[in-house]
Amino acid sequence: MQRTADDLQNDWLADLGQRLPISPLSALGFVLAVVIGVRVASQTVVSLALLESVFPFLAATAVVVADRWLVENDVGTRDRITVFAYGLGGFLAAALVTALHVHVMNLHGTSVPQPLYLTLMSGTVGVAAGTVAGIYEIRQRTAVREARRQSARLEEFAAVVSHDLRNPLSVAQGRLRETYRTGDPDHLKAVDGALDRMDELIEESLSVARSGTHVEDPEEIPLVELASDAWESVDTGEARFETAGDRLVHVDYTRAKNLFENLYRNAVEHGGDDVTVRVGACKYGFFVEDDGPGIPADERSAVLEQGYSTGSQGSGLGLAIVRAIADAHSWDVTVTESPAGGARFEFRRG
Repeated sequence: MQRTADDLQNDWLADLGQRLPISPLSALGFVLAVVIGVRVASQTVVSLALLESVFPFLAATAVVVADRWLVENDVGTRDRITVFAYGLGGFLAAALVTALHVHVMNLHGTSVPQPLYLTLMSGTVGVAAGTVAGIYEIRQRTAVREARRQSARLEEFAAVVSHDLRNPLSVAQGRLRETYRTGDPDHLKAVDGALDRMDELIEESLSVARSGTHVEDPEEIPLVELASDAWESVDTGEARFETAGDRLVHVDYTRAKNLFENLYRNAVEHGGDDVTVRVGACKYGFFVEDDGPGIPADERSAVLEQGYSTGSQGSGLGLAIVRAIADAHSWDVTVTESPAGGARFEFRRG
């Protein structure tokens, strides 16, 4: 798949987000909550400081809780930074308005006690409001992305129905006519094979179209357990399976298992029974690689597209299903070369 400027930006943001010891939004909310908490603690309980600081303190705490919720729900780094930008924008806007109001009051001879702290409290409420707006924005953005993905899946499905099915349909029609003409039942074997081929194309195309939807109820599953379960359910002949490191992955079990199954079939199809498939954890995600013939560098951007196949009998849908399932989990997929010279597919959170 061709990498765009957005992909490169996502890589940079994901790398930055992983390097930071704490999420920027959590850090901002935590600092504000500490400042307000220290100020309240330094006052007597009966003072107005407690009353005037309760709502800003709760707002700062809510910001931290909201950011933790985003992390636990595997919201991508770019989207979390968007929420942080909205929160920071809300802080600056609220603080600026308060500062201008305080200045106007001073010009009219009205003294405002502790103007800096008042500005800070106003900004804290602004952070909470901006965070809410940011979460709404990324939800809308996610909905738009999903709608576009689904539209692309349906267009691809329509292309398969209108193009790829024509060949087996023509074979079936031609052999059926020959059966009527000659009375030779051997032609029906070719008809049966063509119908099986059409059924395979339809099922795989539907799988691509359906896999584009977002994941509803993901669960944490050990990578090795998931990969091993998928290996047991695929006819891999004498091929070998290895693991290298484990980690928890937040997935829809059935769809993620289907992703591994399609990668295993692809490895065996191109590498034969002697191929070794290896699954393991990598930076920010996991990988599936083999020691087969590999994928030429100039073809790696196309292998995940629907209809791409190096064999005359291939549907070109197996790796398209992999891409669709990865999209549903918000994983970025990179196709590269394994240390043994075979194909390597890396999946990591966007």
